Order: sequence, then structure tokens, then C-alpha cells
Amino acid sequence: MFVPIFCYDRKMLIKANFPLASITSFKLGGPAKYYLQTSLPEEVLAGILTAKEKKLKYLVLGGGCNMVFPDKGFDGLVIHFTGAKLTPKNFEVIGSKVILPASVNWHEVVKKLASLGLAGTEKMSAIPGNVGGFVVGNAGAYGQFIGDLIEWVEIFDGKEIKKIKKKDCQFGYRDSIFKKKGWIILRVCLRLKKGDKGKLQKEVKEISKLRWAKFGEHPICAGSFFKNVDVKKVPKEILAKIDKTKIIDNKISVGYLIGEAVPKLKVGDIYMAEFHNNFLMNGGAGKTSDLLKLAGKIKQAVKKKFGIELEEEVRYIL
Repeated sequence: MFVPIFCYDRKMLIKANFPLASITSFKLGGPAKYYLQTSLPEEVLAGILTAKEKKLKYLVLGGGCNMVFPDKGFDGLVIHFTGAKLTPKNFEVIGSKVILPASVNWHEVVKKLASLGLAGTEKMSAIPGNVGGFVVGNAGAYGQFIGDLIEWVEIFDGKEIKKIKKKDCQFGYRDSIFKKKGWIILRVCLRLKKGDKGKLQKEVKEISKLRWAKFGEHPICAGSFFKNVDVKKVPKEILAKIDKTKIIDNKISVGYLIGEAVPKLKVGDIYMAEFHNNFLMNGGAGKTSDLLKLAGKIKQAVKKKFGIELEEEVRYIL
């Protein structure tokens, strides 16, 4: 079913009662009252302004890889900002700087940059999601983080479009100011380094193959569910009980903590993956309520065993 909504000289057809489970990597969540899919920033802004005009709740969704919606769905407008393709019009290279849209697939960006001999993203190959979502969560892998590459981020703050410099993005481990402010990321500028095109492309292929061999190309999950634990936040008496080989870059492996605290658990059709304790999988018939119960059991067990409060990497929209 489509619902015509008129917004500022633009007529957009917005779907009604759209199944959110169909667009998230976890395959969870009930229907959105209204849904708009677009790769165009101007349509995102028009959708937001229309939602405000109609007094509707709204949410802008990127790749849908790190979001968990409730079983009852979302009583408002979900704007799915995704699907952009890299073209000469939206992908600009100025020396070692690259300007690109937030709604493009991250892995496509990594492959493109490697083909241009631009280094800095190759270790983050084959991670699902869009550029905007990567920035929000300061995603990374093998010592590379997108926050380290940012020159500026163009956002819409609900009133105007402006650029945020790297120093104002408040990047931290799997964190940024964008998680707190709710701004909409439209474009991103990255500063990279020159590299050997052949070596970069080879590394992209090797890391992609390694990642897909572990997790599959389209696992029904959100990837890592909980954040690794910063040793600075752990009391010395607790830290003394931790296997030191499980501490890398001053972060305690959350997979290790979970494995020490609980056996493999399952609630409904949501279960801990055999290949990694920090991957919570949907067997296909899982519910968000099952996921919340399982996550709660894991957090409770780790708190009891180590006195450590785990923090989710995923974002709940409840």
C-alpha cells in the first residue's frame, strides 16, 4: 500500500505498514507505520520536514546493520537513506581527500579506494553497512577506524545543513557525537594516504575472504553485539583475574568474558553463535523480545562473574 504525502513541491509515495525485519541485518522488528526509501539527501530532508509538519515520529535509517526494532514496529516514518551508487557526480577525489555520500555501501567504497591506490580503509573490508552508519558508530577493524580518517562530516541538524570538523565529532571506541545528537549525516570527507594499488586490492580480497569464511556474507545478526571493555574502566582487583592474552589495545575481549561467564545460550530462535560468543544470531524465527532476554542473561552472567557491566554496540529503537 502506498500513501501520497505532499512535501514542498515534491510528491513522494511512502509505503504504509512496511515490514522493518526485511531491511535490517537482524531480520527483527514489526512494521513501520510509514516508510520511505531514498538515496537522495533532498528527499531525506523533505521526509523529515513532512514528518514534523504531520507531527509524526521519524527515524533515519542507514544500512540497517546495527539497529534493533521492537516486535510491535515503529509508529511513525522510517526514512531509509540507502542505495546510492558511486558516480562522478557524488564521488570527488582531491589529492588524497575523498568526498562521498553517506548512503553508499561501505564495502563498495573500500573497493573503489583500493582501485585508486588510496590506503586507510582496506582492513575494514567486507563489513556490512553504509558510510553514514560507519561514521555514527566509528566502525573499524584490525586497528583501522573511520574516525581516524575523517576530515569533515556534512550533517542536517534539523534546521540547517552544516559541516562538522573531525575534532568536534567526539570519536571514541564505537562512539561519536552523532549517537548523542541524532543529526543526519549527508556527506563525508576522508583524508587517506597514497598506497600501492595492487597490494591494496589484494588485501581487500584477502580480508573479505577471511571475514566471509568466518561469518558468511549475509549472517542474520548485527555482527559484534557488545563492545569490548576498556581496561581503564575495570578495577585493578578484577583486572587481575583477566587472562592478559585477551587484552588487545587496552580492550578486554568481550567474547572471552562471555565465554568464561556462560555456556552457549539460546532464547526462542535467538542464539549465541558457535564461531563467536559475541555474535547473537537469528535462526530465522527470532523476535526482538527473545534477543532482549538473551542479551540480559549474558549481561547478568558477566556482571556476576567479573563485576563488569557490558555495553551494547547495537542500537535499540524501543
